[in-house]
Amino acid sequence: MSANSVFESGFMLTAERAVDQKELRYMAFTGQYEKVHALFKRIAPEDRPHYANEYVLSEVIYAGIRKLHKLLAEAEEQAADTEKAFIDAVVALFIDTCRSSKSAPRELFQALLNWCQELYDLSLPDEALAIIEQAQHLGIDKFPDLQACLLLKQAMVLNAAGHIAGAHQLLARLAEKPYLVSDRNLLPDILFNLGKTALMTGEVRYYKTLLFRGLRYFYTGMEARRVFCEQILKTYRKGWQVLLSGEIRIPDRLLFALHWLYFKFSPWRIFRGTGLAQLFRLALLGYVYILNYFSTPAVRPGSSRQSPASGSQPRFTLRNGRPAAGTKLGQRPLLVTRTMGGIGDLLMMTPGLHALKQRHPGREIHLAIPRRYFSVFQHNPDVTLLEIEDEQIDRRDYYRWFNFSDCPAARVEALTAPKVKKNRIALFARALGVRGRALRRMDRRPRYFISGEEQQFAEQFRRSHDLNGKTVIAVQIKANETYRDYPHMAQLVELLARQYTVLLFDGAPIEGFGYDNVFKIDHLPLRKSLALAATCNLIIAPDSAFVHFAGALDIPCVALYGPVDGKVRTADYPNCTYIDVRRDLRCVPCWRNEQIPCKLTGMRGSICMLEIQAGQVYQIVQQRLKQERSDETIQQSV
Repeated sequence: MSANSVFESGFMLTAERAVDQKELRYMAFTGQYEKVHALFKRIAPEDRPHYANEYVLSEVIYAGIRKLHKLLAEAEEQAADTEKAFIDAVVALFIDTCRSSKSAPRELFQALLNWCQELYDLSLPDEALAIIEQAQHLGIDKFPDLQACLLLKQAMVLNAAGHIAGAHQLLARLAEKPYLVSDRNLLPDILFNLGKTALMTGEVRYYKTLLFRGLRYFYTGMEARRVFCEQILKTYRKGWQVLLSGEIRIPDRLLFALHWLYFKFSPWRIFRGTGLAQLFRLALLGYVYILNYFSTPAVRPGSSRQSPASGSQPRFTLRNGRPAAGTKLGQRPLLVTRTMGGIGDLLMMTPGLHALKQRHPGREIHLAIPRRYFSVFQHNPDVTLLEIEDEQIDRRDYYRWFNFSDCPAARVEALTAPKVKKNRIALFARALGVRGRALRRMDRRPRYFISGEEQQFAEQFRRSHDLNGKTVIAVQIKANETYRDYPHMAQLVELLARQYTVLLFDGAPIEGFGYDNVFKIDHLPLRKSLALAATCNLIIAPDSAFVHFAGALDIPCVALYGPVDGKVRTADYPNCTYIDVRRDLRCVPCWRNEQIPCKLTGMRGSICMLEIQAGQVYQIVQQRLKQERSDETIQQSV
């Protein structure tokens, strides 16, 4: 057998045995990291690039770090050095592979973060900083939650290496622009580390402010709150001195008093035995939550007054040499920030933004998001777009600030799962202050505007590909996260292509699907792709952007759902039919995410998506198309 035939059959020969590529990738995808690590180590270094896959390489690095911990604990220094060299080689392979493919997945950056932390723990700051630099060059900013973690680690490494000023600058930027941090659980580490650098750079007043901000910000980790409370006691020596200090605002003194009492009395046996500690904890967190999200403008994130860390009055930023729009006191604009996507969430925000604009017709709404998502709001008259990384954004310039980086919909879903009743359109609107009668009367259809030029492009595409007069179905083949992907998509497309013309949409080159009547749309910008999808008779998609786009333009849609409740998500889309298997699997919906494995299998993929049969989807598509033709006939006759 030739070397080429061995490779084509999916096997590569090693010194010990043949390793099957597909089996290795399956084991990696399902989280069998120890087996993946052992098999990958058997492969000759020159053959490893053939196995380079984001799941394989990330699992090898994860398992390697765990093994390194074990070897160091057992004082096996020589074996530990060998394992570190192996991990270094795999990390380099991962980076080279992503550069060659011009695609950097989330798994790469998670692996780099894990390895950076390990290098920091091994007291190798230069190597850790090199990994951080690689991650930044490869585009970790596409994943804001990971980027915030990386910046925090960078500051910690700089601080450990004696670069205090650099660490302080990084941490201060995150603390003063909290909308860049999508995971509020990072805030305690950011503030506490910033407090230490503030002391070392002589900013004692700022240090004291950060201590109380650590109590004020909302997060649920009580141990982190204990650290801030103890640090305040060390700084002021006695609790009563904190309560009587004139330099501390009364709300902050009250906040400290509540924390002080909780940590002072929670260790008591009677206090614990009666359950009062848990009740006190919930009351304390509830008070902090109200301060952050429902309190008066003096203390909520939408405050128009000066921030606690600032000694200056609100100012107005110059933009392109001119004052910001609406700089008169009564006409200061509103600010909405969101550091992450996805496109579906941004579309679901648009009804609330429109209702907010109607409530404040004299004010501009400045929407600060990453530039790569600007196209979603193109031609939308409700908002003025700002690049969220713009250093000139100062939330003190604004009448109100709504921070959607700390996603309000995700908070509610996390608290109420799996019995989530409100969809994200309503949750986003409520977070913007649209409530009661205004919420009930709000137009809940997402707002997306197709330009005349985009319509002309779609019409030209249809003419050039002889699609006019045919039944054309648009299919989004993948979701943004694998746990929402539909495993039988190839089989479904094959069934559809026997009778209809199918347009397949994805943001990356589409492999496979070599059927007649199938066109791959994987090279167009987002807006042109959506303009083309808008001309189709029906859209099929997993829980992702195309479902909400179909809802925006009232296009017939068949949506495939599993972990997330399709009934809730599509409640405002009357022309959308969702499919799930809750009758067969009572755990549907479970509301898990990409980081939580399936409860039934413990794997990354969702068994509930696997159970949706392609034939079932095909039958529902036929029924929907037949219904649409019938409705068109009735309308024409009328």
